[in-house]
Formats: sequence, C-alpha cells, structure tokens
Amino acid sequence: MRLLSLLLSLILFGSLAARADTGEHVVLTGGPALRFMEHGKDASHDFYWFNFVDASTIWLKQIKSTAPAGDLVTWLVYRPSYISRSNEMGMDLVSQIAGKAKELGVTLYWFDTKEQLINYLNKGQDRDKIKITSFDYFGHSNKACFLFDYSNTIDTMSIAFLHVVDLKHIKAHDFARDAVCKSWGCHSGELYSKWWKDEFDVAMIGAIGKTDFSHGGLPALSDANCRWSQ
Repeated sequence: MRLLSLLLSLILFGSLAARADTGEHVVLTGGPALRFMEHGKDASHDFYWFNFVDASTIWLKQIKSTAPAGDLVTWLVYRPSYISRSNEMGMDLVSQIAGKAKELGVTLYWFDTKEQLINYLNKGQDRDKIKITSFDYFGHSNKACFLFDYSNTIDTMSIAFLHVVDLKHIKAHDFARDAVCKSWGCHSGELYSKWWKDEFDVAMIGAIGKTDFSHGGLPALSDANCRWSQ
C-alpha cells in the first residue's frame, strides 16, 4: 500500500512538473499608419499595411518549428488600427490576419486597449503553471513606448501605447526566469529595455537607433550607426 501511494505521488509530481514547464510564446503586433497621414512625407513610416504582420508571421513560423511540444504560441494584435486601415483601403484586413493565424496554427487574441493587453499577460493563462518564455514586439516604438496606433488616429502621434510607466501593471511572475524578449521596433534599447529589466528581472533586446520594416521580412537595423542592445 505504501509503495502504491509512493508511485501515485511520483506520477502526480511528474504531471505537475510537466505542466509547470509548459511555456507560452507571445508575439505582440502593433498597427500600421493610415496612408492619408503619410501622404506627402519624405519618409513614410510604412509602405505596406502588412509590414508588421509579415515580420510577425515569419517569427511565429520559426517559433512553431522550434518550440518544445506542448508550448503555447499566442499572437496579440492591436485591432483598431487594422480596422481603420481596412476602411481606408476597402479591404477586410482583419479577416486576412485571422486567416494567417489559422494557417499558422497559433492562437490569435485581438486587443483594443492596453488594459486588455495587460490583462491577457497577467491572467490569460494560469501563470503559476504557464510562464511566458518568449516575448517579441513588432510595431512602431520610441525609446519610452510601444506605439500601437502611430499615425493612425492622429498624424505622427499615438493615443494607444504601452509606456514604460505602464510596465508596473504587468506582473514579473508572468515571465519565466530565462525568458527571451525582444522589441523589433525603433529605439527600444535606449530606455525601454532598462525599464523592462528593472520591472521583470528579464532582459529585453532592443535597438539603439531605428529599425526598418519597409522591405518586408524581419526588420533590420536602419544603418551602420544602429545596434542591438539589452
């Protein structure tokens, strides 16, 4: 009887340990500018509505091909900018993104506010059992903000963003201790990475200088004076 109890305890412990080791890979995608806002500018912020989506889907494919079996892959996308760009273009971009997520076999979660985003990171999964093991951001940014609707609601401005002061509302408990995090947007390595490390005790790779999404694929550093940092 004691042997049976020991075996059952070992099985239960093994099951809990396996669940505790389950990770979630989060890809966060901001929205495009409106072409109306960019008309006549010498340097447009995005030439193609799909720039951030294209980079995100490439990265999601890589995650799907390398993540341990059983890990979750979640794609968080800022919906309002794609709705407004859809209206401008006369195309249903939201359905196209949903189709991409289905094709990739990843879970798509739309968010309309930073509060919804923060709520998902904190409570979208049981963070005692499922930690965020990787986090990547594709979108507009400056050194202090992820800018989800830059030049989409107001020209050269954003009213939907995740500022460094908002990070205090995200729990450090959400992240695995060895989580790999990167912002692929501009300037994040100049301030955002430091605040991220201070809040979560997890490093974030970010750019010193600008990144370029305009050629499709994963973004590259804009010039030789830029570099990745954390």
